[in-house]
Amino acid sequence: MAVQELTSNQKHIVDVLIKKNPALNREILENAIVFIAEAHSGQYRKSGMPYTEHPYEVAKILSDLKQDQATVLAGLLHDVVEDTPHTLSEISEKFGDDTAFMVDAVTKITAAQQESKTARKAETYRKLITAMAKDPRVIMIKIADRIHNMRTMQYMKPEKRKIIAQETLDIYVPLTHRFGLYKLKTELEDLSFKYVNPVEYQKLVDALIENKEAREKYIQSVIGPLQIKLALEDFDCTIQGRTKNIYSIYNKMIARGCEFEDIFDIFAIRIIVDTIPECYLALGYVHNLWPPLQSRFKDYIATPKPNLYQSIHTTVIGPENKMVEVQIRTKDMDLTAEKGFAAHWAYKLETQHEGEELAWLDHMVKLQSEISDSREYLDFLKVDLKPEGIVVFTPKGNSIELPDGAIVLDFAFAVHTELGLHCIGARINDEVVSLDKPVPHGATIQVLKSPTQEPSPEWLEMVTTTKAKQELRKWMKTSMLQQARDLGREIWTRELRVSKMEKDQYPSDESTAKHFGTPNIETFYERLGQGELPLQDIHRFLNGGENISKEASALRFFPTFNKDKKSPVQDDMPLEIGQETNLVVHFASCCGPVPGDKIVGIMRPQVGIEVHSLKCPCLKDFPVEQQIPVQWSPDLSEPFTTHLIVETDNRKNITFDVLKVIKDENLFLDQMSVVSKQSSGRIRMEFKAFRKEQVDSVTYKIQQISGVREVKKS
Repeated sequence: MAVQELTSNQKHIVDVLIKKNPALNREILENAIVFIAEAHSGQYRKSGMPYTEHPYEVAKILSDLKQDQATVLAGLLHDVVEDTPHTLSEISEKFGDDTAFMVDAVTKITAAQQESKTARKAETYRKLITAMAKDPRVIMIKIADRIHNMRTMQYMKPEKRKIIAQETLDIYVPLTHRFGLYKLKTELEDLSFKYVNPVEYQKLVDALIENKEAREKYIQSVIGPLQIKLALEDFDCTIQGRTKNIYSIYNKMIARGCEFEDIFDIFAIRIIVDTIPECYLALGYVHNLWPPLQSRFKDYIATPKPNLYQSIHTTVIGPENKMVEVQIRTKDMDLTAEKGFAAHWAYKLETQHEGEELAWLDHMVKLQSEISDSREYLDFLKVDLKPEGIVVFTPKGNSIELPDGAIVLDFAFAVHTELGLHCIGARINDEVVSLDKPVPHGATIQVLKSPTQEPSPEWLEMVTTTKAKQELRKWMKTSMLQQARDLGREIWTRELRVSKMEKDQYPSDESTAKHFGTPNIETFYERLGQGELPLQDIHRFLNGGENISKEASALRFFPTFNKDKKSPVQDDMPLEIGQETNLVVHFASCCGPVPGDKIVGIMRPQVGIEVHSLKCPCLKDFPVEQQIPVQWSPDLSEPFTTHLIVETDNRKNITFDVLKVIKDENLFLDQMSVVSKQSSGRIRMEFKAFRKEQVDSVTYKIQQISGVREVKKS
């Protein structure tokens, strides 16, 4: 391929790229430089500079990260297909299939391909994640592209800057963490913070400038004694001191609810040695100088992070009683920490991808295929890309990566879906814990399960991982349809009975489904059970298309409580309700019905049946046509949960008096909270009882306590 004469600037660009990565081929780079100069001719950036400035800078970042020839070429060519008439086939022919694949992967979905902006953005990310799973080098181009765009954001409109900066924090910062690119991660964080929250950013910049001299003096007061100690021990190492990045300091302030002056652990000391044994020897010397905080010690050498990061982290109480974080690692670990395991790809791409380091990519590709809604997918990305905080182990020694705050249930789903669906708890370090117990970093966890255990709607609020939420939603959707189908069949059977039609007059399944616009009778049952078919439509259909009178309608809706022998409706067939909420039967929070209360069901679209006490004042808000007779199942034997709110005077020992009533009634108190103000208080209680009479007795006795103003269910 003949190369045109390069300008002095173009020759300089090639020289810089090769200086950063001598493994690159000069002739191929020169061809690419000439190609993009022609392709982007006449195009300019917001800054007024020729557009080629951008691909040049992207290629420099990639060369500095020691990326291979195809990746650097893709960095140079990454905007050609999107912004010029040139095609992928041209790039493939001139620069190879690998380069063309990566250029295609980072090319945005166009407006012609997707109608809405949200859909375009979602599909662009889907395309990117899928391509990353096939070739992880793709993400290096996107990160390099974003880095340079963030460095030149001052030329964008303020509102556009904020949107791009927030997207960077949500998507690209977690990606740099995932790939171990910590140097780029901190730069992206600070650049994004600068535009997302410019006021707080400038405050911190000013504060850091103001105390720069004192800060550097303090870092030296830590490094000095450490150097002396290690020199006396004839210990060879490199010691570095630094202040944490601005965004990290801001997050500490938010998490602790304090000001900059109250943050002491903004200093970090790094000790770099040759071997792993020397890491632990250095740790001993550090702890010999200053007392450590046991809760802040993490050994990422024994348990590396999934992105291959390895280091020992310890926080000590240094001079002036200030907290100082000390990181201890080998030179190889330091290289990986600075440039991520991407630094190895030029030599070990296939080996790296065969390991567990990139298993999360395959996991994301699988999960994203199950999310069709664009907005839901973008929300999924923001959650699932967040840096994973802990690593735990199965009894067989397999490592599982989870976010900070993950619970036993998250772990169970991460191991296997069936294990999650039937999880009842776990054994951690020989201790049996509940399924909502947070899992500690480095622990070995044995999940306990029961074939009779099934998920409850509350599980969705408990879990933190996307996989757990996805699997629970999938299970609940399937289970809800089955429960709705069963409930709908039961309601239909009841309506046929109370209609007093002869069995040979019952409408056929085919005619029923056709009348209500459903493909089959099972779908009709589902819609009926989910409250989507108004009961008056059912009655009109069974009445030959005519409306029934209000009197007959009322009798039809309230046959359970109507004992008039002359009523035309005698076979009431109330639906039987257990005390446990399921996916299509819910208990109203406004009245909190308990076994023993007379109850009525409200058919609500997308909800199913909402059970109210017959005395509930909210019933007036629902037309009689929505109400259906229900009664408690005679087989109830388990205790039921009741919530009470007790409004009180702010009297001494009043909480003790309320607790004594619970104790005297032999009830099981699950939760209790007390809020006191100057002249009043509020006690919230959750307890279990076996009979309505127990609840009535407790309510009455608490009401008699001196200082109690009101007792009500919640």
